[in-house]
Amino acid sequence: MEGVLEMAELSLKDHLASLGLKKILEYLDSDPDTNIEKILDWLIKLDREDKYIGSQAKTARRYLSDPDNNWNKLTKSLWTDIDDGVRKKLFVNFLLNASFLGGKRQQKMRDKYRCNIPWAILLDPTTGCNLHCVGCWAADYPRNISMDFATLDSIINQGKELGVYFYLFSGGEPLVRKKDIIELCRKHDDCVFLAFTNGVLIDEDFAAAMLEVQNFVPAISIEGFEEATDRRRGKGSYQAVLKAMEILRSRKLPFGISCCYTSQNVKGCPRQACSDGDPQFGAGK
Repeated sequence: MEGVLEMAELSLKDHLASLGLKKILEYLDSDPDTNIEKILDWLIKLDREDKYIGSQAKTARRYLSDPDNNWNKLTKSLWTDIDDGVRKKLFVNFLLNASFLGGKRQQKMRDKYRCNIPWAILLDPTTGCNLHCVGCWAADYPRNISMDFATLDSIINQGKELGVYFYLFSGGEPLVRKKDIIELCRKHDDCVFLAFTNGVLIDEDFAAAMLEVQNFVPAISIEGFEEATDRRRGKGSYQAVLKAMEILRSRKLPFGISCCYTSQNVKGCPRQACSDGDPQFGAGK
């Protein structure tokens, strides 16, 4: 009975904390330019022992106090360049679920099972890919191996039980399975999903689905400008990436980039630093 009461009390505390953080996000949206640093100060006080989010808040506070810092400019762009619903969903899922509540549950599971519990889980839904990039580590794998939807769903369910609410997809090319990925985002709308992708399969329909679920962010692979990108990923890849980025921007959807440095895009890259395959290219997705 005592254990049940303790769990109930913890749940109540977590619920109250959740409501508090959601109110903070509303407060932040009301005037981000002046309220960001105030909220970071509050988070630092809330997590005095730096167990969950305090250390990250201190780091962010240091960067955001400088108006010329790139992190400051990037953070402010979240309110000018990103859809309001997407920003709010990602904030709640990342700050509240993945970092604050998830962090507390992860620590309890570490203590219970006496092993490490990851903050994020990286999984490959498929080895299939629509490109043949030079130096790709996944190119050595058969291209017909995939995890079915039930397996992917089970991994996420098990992860959430351990407090993990942040999932990254790699491959292969994850968007070969884009229908399943969107369905996972829809079913687990309390999580954040990110995919390392070549971007070629991002079209208007997929962008519309991203805007619907609001909790998926692509990190698009690119080697720099057109010559370096097409040399590694195939002719037309660069223009396809630009088109994908324009589609995402038009819907105010967030995205990042994933770069692989090679002897073709980094000045003075030593040959010995390149991959074991073609010495002209580095390894990586």
